[in-house]
Amino acid sequence: MVLTQKLTNIIFLIFISIISLQCTHKKKFNKNNFKNIEKTLNKIPINERLLKWDSLIEFYHSNQPIRGYFLFDKANDLVDINENNKAIDTYKKALLIFQRYQIKDMEAKTLVNMAGCYTTIGKKVYATENLIKALNIVNKLNDNYIMSRLYNKLAHLYYLNRDYKKSINFLEKANIIYKKMNDSSAISATYNNISLIYDEQNNFNEAYENALKALEIDSLINNDIGLIENYNNLGTYTYKYLKDKPKAHNYFIKSLELAKKLHVNPAFIYKNLSDLYNRNRQYDSAIYYINLVLKLPEENLKHKIDSYNKALELSIKTKNKKEALSLMRIKDSLQEEEYKRMDHENNKNIENGLALIDKQKQLIQIKQLNQKNRVIFIFIIITFLLGLFISYQLNKMDRLALEQERYILESKVLRSQMNPHLIFNVLSSIQNSLFENKPMVSATYLSKFAKLIRQNFDYIQKKLISLKEELEMVDNYIDTQKFRYKDKFSYKIIIDENVDNDVLIPPMILQPFVENAIEHGFKNIDYQGQLILKIYKKNKNRLCFEIIDNGVGFSPKKDDKEHALDIFRKRLKLLGKEAIESFEITNLEKGTKVSFCIPVK
Repeated sequence: MVLTQKLTNIIFLIFISIISLQCTHKKKFNKNNFKNIEKTLNKIPINERLLKWDSLIEFYHSNQPIRGYFLFDKANDLVDINENNKAIDTYKKALLIFQRYQIKDMEAKTLVNMAGCYTTIGKKVYATENLIKALNIVNKLNDNYIMSRLYNKLAHLYYLNRDYKKSINFLEKANIIYKKMNDSSAISATYNNISLIYDEQNNFNEAYENALKALEIDSLINNDIGLIENYNNLGTYTYKYLKDKPKAHNYFIKSLELAKKLHVNPAFIYKNLSDLYNRNRQYDSAIYYINLVLKLPEENLKHKIDSYNKALELSIKTKNKKEALSLMRIKDSLQEEEYKRMDHENNKNIENGLALIDKQKQLIQIKQLNQKNRVIFIFIIITFLLGLFISYQLNKMDRLALEQERYILESKVLRSQMNPHLIFNVLSSIQNSLFENKPMVSATYLSKFAKLIRQNFDYIQKKLISLKEELEMVDNYIDTQKFRYKDKFSYKIIIDENVDNDVLIPPMILQPFVENAIEHGFKNIDYQGQLILKIYKKNKNRLCFEIIDNGVGFSPKKDDKEHALDIFRKRLKLLGKEAIESFEITNLEKGTKVSFCIPVK
């Protein structure tokens, strides 16, 4: 057995290595290679498969798109074993990758699956938010498969909220798509779901009609699994509404025969047959079928207790005291077990509640400290004045140094002049969050502010930083502004595949235009803003940037003050003639495009 396991692992590793060599040779993500790995892993048990996903996720760390697919599959397996919270965390990691690499279909699928997890754990608001995001993406993709799954998730949400009309409406929308796709199994399943919702409203005609439609389709395509549910539902409706016991019994028996044939757990059918005989006072038959239920394995304690309650009720009706006492002892034992489980959950909820209260207290303390913002502003002003003093000293030294040194120091001064401007914009965001009296938002702003300050002070000391560091700082700045403007705009960064993330560039070279697009371009618009950053190489030694927004357009300020644009031109001039000549600001039909290229090694 151990030898077989080792052999399996060796074969698996050889297979993965071959696929990896193919991926490395092609340098691009190959979806067929991923499908081959996925097909191989789906043949092994789920617990073992989860370990394989972890190995692959680590192995493909440098190939982010394929890593995203493996994270997505791992999350799906976690859902199958009811690890919904872990699944959500894993989906989030996959989502970040799909968003960064613009893999829109997988982004939508991930959002839909996350919504399912949130629904299962009772977080309906989060589920709704994810489904709305997915809907916006799928509308652009025109992907029928994802759209049908999305409609089903929305139908489930509305069903849980008892908005049956909207639930049915979304199921009917899903069925329109299934009919276009000729997916008979899905059409039948949808009719069954619609039937159950009408039954919930005691609308027999609609419930029965939709159940018959499902039965007709499953009969045509020989879908025995679907027929088990169809016959069971029809049996329930026939007796519940028509009180036609023979016909109901016939439906249940057909369902039971198929369940036995396909080795499907028949517990729910046995219960229905027991209820049918119980209502007709045929207690011997009712007891026979409920005893069959009790002999079947059942992991759900509530279902097990319900079955014992039914058996107990029947033993009382038949005045079988000995059997009733025995059943009562077993039921009480199970009930005690269920109480313990509920107590454990309640204790856990109490612990989580206490932890939340402690966290809220901490946030209140932070809020109280933040309300004394005068201290913060005094500190920033002192820091700013100190920065001005250092700038003055550096300029003084610059005049006494060699011409080359003068250029280097002047570049540092220009960068430091931009630093306070950034600080005050971020402080404005923090001040707004403090005035809104929202501790969680305040804490978030403070965290991002601290990170921005740290990045600015770190990078200001350097002549060059990597492109990766520059983009991380831009990401942080934009995220802060998105908080401030309540997601009034979206953004994406497009990096050409031949651009090296480690290439060195002057720090804070993109920030002025990103800031201008947000602060001025999007300030008074009444539609969703969009900011795009494009980075590509024109040749080996020139790295080019484009900053495009759909804001109000560019109009230069006419005064005697030195603005960020003037400072940027001076910085480009220090980088050479080609750099300053490449600089262009273009007013588009809607928005502005800024482009320039800088020399790199």
